[in-house]
Amino acid sequence: MIMIGETPLGYAVVKGTVNTVRYLLDHGANPDKPSGDRSSAPLHLAVAEDVFEMLQHIRTTGRPFVPFTDTSDKIHATHREKCVKLLIEGGADLKGVGSANPIIVAITEGLTESLKCLIKAGADPNVLDDLGRLPIEVAASLNSRAHVKILFPLTSRIPFVREWSIDGIIAYVKSAMEDDPILKMNPANMKLEANKAYRRKDYVTAARLYHAALGYFREDKTLISNRSLCWLKMGEGDKALRDAQICRRRYGDWPKACFLEGAARMLLKDYEKARDAFVDGLKLDTGNTEIENALREALHSLKMSHDNRKDH
Repeated sequence: MIMIGETPLGYAVVKGTVNTVRYLLDHGANPDKPSGDRSSAPLHLAVAEDVFEMLQHIRTTGRPFVPFTDTSDKIHATHREKCVKLLIEGGADLKGVGSANPIIVAITEGLTESLKCLIKAGADPNVLDDLGRLPIEVAASLNSRAHVKILFPLTSRIPFVREWSIDGIIAYVKSAMEDDPILKMNPANMKLEANKAYRRKDYVTAARLYHAALGYFREDKTLISNRSLCWLKMGEGDKALRDAQICRRRYGDWPKACFLEGAARMLLKDYEKARDAFVDGLKLDTGNTEIENALREALHSLKMSHDNRKDH
């Protein structure tokens, strides 16, 4: 079932078929229009989402698309790549925010062919992730020599790397990781230490710790929501919004996710969508005082914004 505001193309990428994506693009679907509560445009979804799920859906509904084998990972990667190619051909925007950038996602998900497609199409190989790392550093941190090799000739030289070579970059990142106290920490303690950092208003450290913990506890929704709060505190509206929308996509019946999206949109001065997010939150949790107050603020800001436009 397509949610309110979700585009057919966005839905097709996650739950449909490659042929559906092709059909929609051929008939004028916008490859850059964000889809409903999702965190990104269809291109980012194609790289980030588990497209293999769509094949499972087709199988369970009796509409087979391709022969199913035991090589699910291979099928998964192949169909992501096909969706990525189709969306690029359809004119999709190759940009993204922080770790939601399609290049960063392709690296972290181990999608070599998708990475090649993005690079060939002109995606920026020097965009930073949420922790201020270049894609080549992310690849090195994941011990992906193949990705480091792809990115090396396209990456701006990192001043701190003495030996500017593939091996030099890998050695530099490995050394930095060994010296990073966060990466040495027991995963079970990361969330606790992140909460402590947040309480002492060290939002940068808190965000890093929540980010690191997510590598071990991907299904812990509080890690994503707390990271969103950190971005809010630091005034990083785009990053806060992305994390909030990830929460809404994964946990659609969670009022806090709606509140976080509304707060991020308020920071970005998108008062109409902030209002809508708060309304959605109140539908899920009637009488929530925090969301009610936030909704009143959004309505007031929206009215002031309309009044200012009239005056001009």
